[in-house]
Amino acid sequence: MGSGMRYDPVPLGIKCFKHATGPSPPRNIVYKCWILALTFFVYMSYHMNRKSLGVVKSTLHGGNCSDNTTSEGWAPFNGTDGTELLGYLDTAFLLSYAIFIFACGSIADTISLRYFLTVGMIGTSIFMTLMGMARYFEIHSLAYFVIMQIIIGAFQATGWPAVVAVIGNWVGKGSRGLIMGIWNSHTSVGNILGGLIAGAESNSLNTWGLSFIYPAIVIGGLGIVVFLFLPTNPQAVGLPPPNQSTTEEDEERLIKSLQHHSDDSDDEGNIIRDPNSIPAISFCKALRIPGVMEFSIALFFAKLVCYTFLFCLPDYVHSIKINGTQYDSQKSADIATFYDIGGILGSIICGLLADKTGCNAIVCIVFQILSVPLLYVYYQFGTVSMSAQLGIMFVLGFFSNGPYALITTAVSADLGTSEAIRGSSQALATVSAIIDGSGSIGATLGPYITSVLTNHKDGPDKYQTVFTVLEVSAFIAALCLLRVMIKEISKLRVRSSEDSEIQPSTKVKYSLVRNRKNSDARR
Repeated sequence: MGSGMRYDPVPLGIKCFKHATGPSPPRNIVYKCWILALTFFVYMSYHMNRKSLGVVKSTLHGGNCSDNTTSEGWAPFNGTDGTELLGYLDTAFLLSYAIFIFACGSIADTISLRYFLTVGMIGTSIFMTLMGMARYFEIHSLAYFVIMQIIIGAFQATGWPAVVAVIGNWVGKGSRGLIMGIWNSHTSVGNILGGLIAGAESNSLNTWGLSFIYPAIVIGGLGIVVFLFLPTNPQAVGLPPPNQSTTEEDEERLIKSLQHHSDDSDDEGNIIRDPNSIPAISFCKALRIPGVMEFSIALFFAKLVCYTFLFCLPDYVHSIKINGTQYDSQKSADIATFYDIGGILGSIICGLLADKTGCNAIVCIVFQILSVPLLYVYYQFGTVSMSAQLGIMFVLGFFSNGPYALITTAVSADLGTSEAIRGSSQALATVSAIIDGSGSIGATLGPYITSVLTNHKDGPDKYQTVFTVLEVSAFIAALCLLRVMIKEISKLRVRSSEDSEIQPSTKVKYSLVRNRKNSDARR
């Protein structure tokens, strides 16, 4: 089995759908496509809501606009220390997220992921709405905004461990890197849509609250869809775990067994089991899984870079002049989406390369090393023209987002189902939480360091030290994976040596057998 949640009954919406379709049940591939699509939109909505604050920062702070007018801003953020106060909001959210995600990983491995996700999404919707309503209730209390961000961060922490566990339950290891690389584009898509939606209302002091309310409506609606239509593992709908081959007759037998044995008793194929019979892995034991510590520390620095851009890139673009022109908050948010567009392609290519080579660390190191000079080039030459700004930003997003996406998805899923924890399969959410939680601590520091370094400064030069910090962070992220890279190189040498010792006739025979198995699997 995959991540061992407590038994989750068939969601009401799935029951109605199966009743409407009659005796012929949907097959495994139909469920997999549905799970991938639904969880894609689920975490896309999480990132839509994270983008709002970064987009409205310049409006809340006030200052010069692109038409040479001056915005009065929104107290208490419109004073000389406004940038620092806005940085407190980023820190409150990210620190809360980083703290709660460790607990959420352990909880998600012991209760229904469907209920867990629903509560997290509805909670995020409610408090994001309250954040936006501060505009209409004329709230100017810094404490109010900080408390809202802390609560939102706690509810947002429910998302990642749960969705990675669901995907790990449904998707086997064969092409996990590519599938999860494509699937992980929800991060960039969410950032793009969040920037566009929030940016449409961010320029006016009368409507900035809608930049929070609109994304809140989206995640709340999807939370209801999750409750009604998300089967969190194949066994919940009578299907076998991934990588376990069955015939159509097996699937029909399993579905009938599920319908007649709601008490979770084993059927004769021993496919449906009570997950509670398998103890969840402890936090300390999960830390000792080979590779978890290395990838956790690497993600700390990689996520520091990515989240600094997530929260601060629209403000940076707003602060500079591109070919002599300064752009307002909405246009700056639109420009910043090119970083996320590059991140989509980078996530896919990084996952594909990891699948082809089987070397996650090597792929991550190459991408991280290449992002270092790109950070320098972007800062030095991004203002020359709009084409230079967009082009370099796109390539930078490609190389910096690729490793971040790979580590948080395929690497987390692989480590959470590794041979090192055989006998305790309830580890997927826990391992994902450890890795992503470590990265979230770095994500907390990035925007905070940015706010400290740029406070009481104006103009493009205020970000010079910030980019130096980002370059060093990207380089350290690569260094953290050197030990894992050495192991991967050793495995490649052993594999190459074994392949060279196979006789040609054996190679042909092995190839025929493998092709026959692949053909049977496709059928």
